[in-house]
Amino acid sequence: MLIRRFAGAVGAALSGWMLWETITPIMRQISLGSDLATELLNPPVALLRIISTALLIIGGLLALAAIRGALWVFAAGALVFALMTGAMVGLGADYTLWRDEAIIAPFLLVICGVLAFCPRK
Repeated sequence: MLIRRFAGAVGAALSGWMLWETITPIMRQISLGSDLATELLNPPVALLRIISTALLIIGGLLALAAIRGALWVFAAGALVFALMTGAMVGLGADYTLWRDEAIIAPFLLVICGVLAFCPRK
């Protein structure tokens, strides 16, 4: 039980940091005159990253609170995050756009495995 809560806290903290790293450049561009729709949808990586990190934070907090269903929410966020990273690497995007994701995604998948295989009680 303690391991699941610790994994949830670490997952929520990592995801919170990645959400902050996503929102900061978007807010900077908006302050320079760009609109929100352009920043979220061109390219759509920002929107996917916000959705996946929000799911990861919610799943991590559910695991921290020992609420049923935390694994499914966290796993959905980790899957979207990992697929987004793989797509950026596969499409040949600049490495500065995906290096943080490439480092964090395996850790998130390990946390997902901990939530899946450690007993709840």
